[in-house]
Amino acid sequence: MLGERQKAAATELAQWWGGIRHGGIGSHAVLLAGPPGWGRSTVLDQLPEMIARADAPISLVVRIDGRSLPDGPGPQAQALRDGLLQAEVRRQAAALLWRSRQRGATRLGSDRLIMSGMAGTISVLVAALAAAAAGGAADDGPAAENGAAARAARVVAAVSASTPALVVIDDADYLDPGLAVTMIENLIDQDDSRVLVVAAVDLGSDLAAALTSRAKYGPTAGRVHRADTDPRMGSRSRAELASELSPHLTPAEAQRLARQTRTFAEIFAATGSRPLP
Repeated sequence: MLGERQKAAATELAQWWGGIRHGGIGSHAVLLAGPPGWGRSTVLDQLPEMIARADAPISLVVRIDGRSLPDGPGPQAQALRDGLLQAEVRRQAAALLWRSRQRGATRLGSDRLIMSGMAGTISVLVAALAAAAAGGAADDGPAAENGAAARAARVVAAVSASTPALVVIDDADYLDPGLAVTMIENLIDQDDSRVLVVAAVDLGSDLAAALTSRAKYGPTAGRVHRADTDPRMGSRSRAELASELSPHLTPAEAQRLARQTRTFAEIFAATGSRPLP
């Protein structure tokens, strides 16, 4: 169940997916900003279903939960690499390179895949990818352009040219800011890729500020956006949400539920679990 505000946010994100899936506009990142408990995770949970209802199927979904990541840029980079390079991404990458070699011509996105230097991620191409990674002086720091997360992001971007990808990052503020910026920018900075990154962030997020500031120029110019959400979560807003989720509640019951809770998340939990008249 979604309230009207959450539904509006999910609908906006689904519309972004529809545009990116058909190609021609490149990849984009949309920031879903709101206070803790607003229902950001609920929106992200429901987004694939909303997209499916809009008859815009998703072939490739990557979901990252910031809260579940280890502390420190190094361990986080490895976890993000593993999260991005899930089995389906590796399969699509191997198929893309195989088709390119079979046809004797570079297919859309395959040149970037080779240059991504993701040595060891596609077993049949270990030697070639290692050679690509060895070229030039590389900075292998976690947040560097040649770090594990950045290289994995470029693999996803390359694959998305033929298989559009939805990358969902819940609680993105738990990521190391520099590492998160590098990963997201490498996901969206190619014109021929088709990646939609949806990142749930807090109000006043440093990550959101960094991404939007950097998107005023350079390769990600015009590619970072904020979803149009209403962040208010006061007593009146909680009562309205309770009424939306449980229309059979009387105004007095909705007000009472609003007084007993502090966040939208508590409203979602209460209306989903308590016996209602």
